[in-house]
Amino acid sequence: MHKQFHELKRQLAELSETVNKFESEAVQLRIVELLFDQARDEPGFSEKQSPDYRPGPTSGYADWPAATSSGGRPGRPRKTAPSASGAVAALAKLIDSDFFQERRTIGDIVKKCEQDAGVRYKSNAFSGPLSRYAASGILKRDKNADGKFEYYK
Repeated sequence: MHKQFHELKRQLAELSETVNKFESEAVQLRIVELLFDQARDEPGFSEKQSPDYRPGPTSGYADWPAATSSGGRPGRPRKTAPSASGAVAALAKLIDSDFFQERRTIGDIVKKCEQDAGVRYKSNAFSGPLSRYAASGILKRDKNADGKFEYYK
């Protein structure tokens, strides 16, 4: 078990370099989730072999109530992705207004939505739509001196 732990630690160190190259935390988390899901499906995998194993509701899917995910695998809880439609709609309103006449960062967009609608969106809810708007030419984007993207018309 001790040897397996050190091997896993080495593999995670190698993996972290690749995962950290992605700027979006959501993308990073999804990659790690996919890797762990793949590892769970391998024969011979047992979470009880881990030195940090603690029995409980998060120790394995068998302890959770019977449900199916979108993949239809029994024993796993349903996974529902949080809807970003509210953030996309808020962003569309800002694009239709004169908000983007000046250069704006994602932080500026989050603040504006919080002020106007009283809703605090996570910045990653805007990153994908902003990228698509920039690719389609609706918005333009450049990096500022801090290395953050600024979006403008």
